[in-house]
This record gives sequence, C-alpha cells and structure tokens, in this order.
Amino acid sequence: MPRATVMEAFTAALPGTARGEDSRTALATLLEELSDAGTLRLPHGQRKKWDAGHPALPEQIRLPAATPRKPAPVTARRSYRPELDWGHTAYLTSAHHEDLALINRWFRDTSNRPDVRVPIPLRERSYEIFQDEKRLDGLISGALFAPGRLTLEQLGTFREPPPLAYRLLGDGDTLLVAENSDTYATLRDLLTPNPGRTRGVAFGSGRAFEASIETVKEIHGIQRIVYYGDLDPEGLSIPARASVTATQCGLPSVEPASALYDLLLSHASTPGQMVSDERAHTLTAWLPPRLRKRTHEVLLSGRRIAQEATNRNQLAGDATWCP
Repeated sequence: MPRATVMEAFTAALPGTARGEDSRTALATLLEELSDAGTLRLPHGQRKKWDAGHPALPEQIRLPAATPRKPAPVTARRSYRPELDWGHTAYLTSAHHEDLALINRWFRDTSNRPDVRVPIPLRERSYEIFQDEKRLDGLISGALFAPGRLTLEQLGTFREPPPLAYRLLGDGDTLLVAENSDTYATLRDLLTPNPGRTRGVAFGSGRAFEASIETVKEIHGIQRIVYYGDLDPEGLSIPARASVTATQCGLPSVEPASALYDLLLSHASTPGQMVSDERAHTLTAWLPPRLRKRTHEVLLSGRRIAQEATNRNQLAGDATWCP
C-alpha cells in the first residue's frame, strides 16, 4: 500500500490528529503499534524505503495477504436475529459462533426491554452476556467487531477509561505524570512544599496511561500535560500514544519533562531491548531535538535507562528539573 493511500486512511480515521502539528509523529506511532500487533509490516532495515522526515515515514507498507474463505457449511449455520444476520455468511470459527449464540440470546431477551439496553460499562455488559466480565475485552478487536458487524453501541455499552491516580498540589496549569509508582511518590513529595506551575502529579501506571489520560478532562485548570518515564521502547511509546488519545479528546498533547530526561541521560544505561534504526527514530521523535541523539544511541545499542535512576536524593539537591 503506497504512502498516499496510508495518508488518506489516516485523515479519514483521525481528521483532527492528521491536521495537527504533531501529525507525523502520531502517524509514525500508530504505524509502529499496528506493526507490533501484526496488522501490517513496515520496511525496517531498508533505509531507501523511508522518507527523510523526522520521524521517518515509510514510502509503503505491506498488508497480510487475504486468504479467500468459504462460508460455513449449511449444516453448521445457526439462526440469528436481524442484528446478527451477517453471521450466516461470514467465515467464523466454532468459538465465534458460541459467542454469537450468547449475544443472540441477549438481543432476543432484551428486544422489548429498553431499560436493559441502556448503556452500561463494557465489563458490566460482558458479565451480563457471558457471565465473564473480560470476554468482550478479548472480542472487540477481533472478527465479530469487524466493520459492518457488531458495535459497542448495539450492545448498549462503552469503554470506561481506567482512573488516573493523582494528587493536587497547587493552583498551576501543569499535570506532571510519572510512569512508575516510586518516581510518582518522589515527585509528589518534593513538589508539595513549592509546586510552582505544577497543579498536580499523577501516576501513569505504565501503559494504562494510554487510556486513563481521558480522565484528565475531570481535573480543572490543566493546560499542560508533562510526562516522565523510562528511556526504553515502551517508556517512549506510552506518552506518544497517549498524546494521540489526548488530542482526540480535546486535551493538550503530552509533552516530555525535558529537564528530568536531561538528568536521566546523565546516568549509565543497562541492558534492554534491541530496536531498528527506523524504530528508534520514531520513538525519539516525541523528545525535544536536543535529547534525541543521545536517546537514539541508547536505544540502538540495545540498552535502556530506568527513570528510578534519578532518585529522591538526586532530585532533592537539584531544582532545575521542576516543570
């Protein structure tokens, strides 16, 4: 698929993000996420197939070949309600049909009960249908929820973002988010006496922050969201992905806590995960230019620096890191 087609799909799916000033970084981040999930393949290791921008974008991507499927045999077909009519002809496994049978029963039993179909959170609806509160979590990214099939709206449900743990400290406009719990506690305690511009400190809890960032809308007065995490592939991809979610929700984009990362880069690195040159460029694009080269070198060498390296004693003796 050529890049022009990728850009058209990006603009159609996320028009606000595609027209924003961070659109290139957002697209590169999303492509890497889809690549990690096996949805597409990027030309890693083939420099000529990437443009010269920062972060680099592929000139084309590869999609898995679609293997023609035959509809299920007539003897295996079930009787489904109109909402699930597509289930008669779609290629589905026996496990899919077992799930559809339970959903079909829910549609049948609630067809004349609008009070039951009033939207409730995803895991509550999942328990109601399957007696398994996590079943819908595993289904919504699969075949049953492909375009033209099931939607959360049909099931009267929605994804409730996980709560974000935070402590309000002052009257500023900045929320400082730490990836890990001990660093969160250190930043909270050190900023409490004199928070300056910091309104609150939050515990991102790793990848949970990619979803919990939506709840920042509930914190009055936040104009900046500043993030501090590990210098490794996951620690850099979390804020980049969260930033895409933030802009979709009308929140400010997620900025790096540059002064804290400056201090972190003064520490020795430890063994980590090897990444390609293109992946390293995508990951470091979220950082300010002055930090990219050093971080890129750490990633390419298959090493990492945990944020806990900047411990409480160091930060207590150096006020330059305050947001």
